[in-house]
Amino acid sequence: MPSNYPPRQDTATIRRPFHSSPHHSAAPPRRPLPELASIDDRLAEFTLNEAISTPEVQLKLPDNKGLSEPQPLGYVLSGIDRTTHFVQQMTPVDDPREFAVVRIVTRNELVREVTAKRDLARKQASEQKRKKPKQLELNWAIAPTDLEIKMKQMESFLEKGKKVELMMANKRRQRKATREEAEKLLSVVRTKCEELGASEVAKFTGAILGQATMTVEKLKK
Repeated sequence: MPSNYPPRQDTATIRRPFHSSPHHSAAPPRRPLPELASIDDRLAEFTLNEAISTPEVQLKLPDNKGLSEPQPLGYVLSGIDRTTHFVQQMTPVDDPREFAVVRIVTRNELVREVTAKRDLARKQASEQKRKKPKQLELNWAIAPTDLEIKMKQMESFLEKGKKVELMMANKRRQRKATREEAEKLLSVVRTKCEELGASEVAKFTGAILGQATMTVEKLKK
C-alpha cells in the first residue's frame, strides 16, 4: 500500500547551505599588554658612544686624576669592548668648540644607576602621597550619627600618621545649619582632636556657615 508521507531523507546527506550558516561575531581584539622597558630602553636615558656631541673628547681618568688630553671619540671607542662597556658623556656641551667630558663605564654600572634613579623617584612619589592630607567633608548641619562616622575616619587617619583636612560647607538641597549648630560642630571636632593628641597645623580658613577648612595632625612624641 503506497504511503501518504513524503519519502524520508537521510540526515547524514543533508548539508546546510553556506550562506545559511549561523553567524558568530568575532571576539573583540585583546588590548595589548603594556611593554616593559627593556635594558636598552633604559640605557637610552644616557648619552653614549656615537651619540656623544663632540668629535673629540676628554676622558675622565681613574682615581680622580683629572682629564686626559683631547682625543678623537672614535679612538676612545676603538679601545673598549662594546658588548660590556660604553663611553658615556658626563655633561651637556653647548659650545661646539668645547670637548665633551666622558668616562668609560660598564653596562652593569649604567643599569644600576637607572635602577637606583627609578627607585628614588618611586620613593619620593610615595613620600609625597603619604604627606598629602586626607580629606573629609562635613556638612554644617551634619547628623550626629554621620558626624560620629566622620570622627572615626579622622581618628583612623590620624592614628596612621596622616594629616587630615576637614572641609566644612553647606550641602545643596539640605537644610541650613544655625550658627549655634556650626559652632557646636567645630567644638566637637576640636575636642575629638584634643582627645587624640592632634592639633591644628594650619590656620582655620573660610567662614562659619560658609566654606571653611581645618587641617589637623597628630603631635609626634
